[in-house]
Amino acid sequence: MLVDIIIPAYNPGSYLVDAIKSCLSQEYKNYTITVIDDNSSEDIKKMLKKFPSVNYIRNEENLGPGASRNVGIQATGGDLISLLDADDILHSRKLRVSVEAFKRSQDIGMTCGNYQILVNRTRLMRPFYKKAVKINHNILMRQNFVASGSTTFKRQVLEDVGLFNEKYFISEDYDMWVRIAEKYPIEYIHEILYYYSVIPKGDSLTQREDVQKDHINNINEIKKASLKRMSDGKNSA
Repeated sequence: MLVDIIIPAYNPGSYLVDAIKSCLSQEYKNYTITVIDDNSSEDIKKMLKKFPSVNYIRNEENLGPGASRNVGIQATGGDLISLLDADDILHSRKLRVSVEAFKRSQDIGMTCGNYQILVNRTRLMRPFYKKAVKINHNILMRQNFVASGSTTFKRQVLEDVGLFNEKYFISEDYDMWVRIAEKYPIEYIHEILYYYSVIPKGDSLTQREDVQKDHINNINEIKKASLKRMSDGKNSA
């Protein structure tokens, strides 16, 4: 199975180098890496010259994380798609254990797993989940247990449920997990799959006040739309 690792990047600084190195250190070797430069002011293309195997795409305008992921997804063609943000780090076994899960069960549409928060690139917190969690549509309607950097999903699943909703600059990943869960099983892997980087007082998109204020509204809108789709599906069955 060919895995396409999709990395949207907006002024990521040197963190992007760490992200790419973590991809290149994967135990599973059948993968591609695609960086989508979301119209950064930094010279990301120059930064990537030391990584000739990495595919580079630049957006002509700042589109946001969901749209940038879509650009990467549409530019690739592997069996599986694995996500990583430009300031996060993959565990070396992420792709291997994810691919193994898909090989064990052909029914699942997506895998996800445990992770650790990395504070200021120096302090590693305990694993986020103390025990394995079950993930399905009903549970996602109550709480989002899925961290984007831990996910891998089938390309054919996206061909069914659609790409990321580009109107959301935040919660776009939650919207995707919900749409996948409406139709496909999601398998949680109780292993550390990546390290989520948190820089207090940093300028990450999710920490921007103008974006963060939309978070709750987006979540409520996503839940409402999903429940309506599920209800409409039952009524038409």
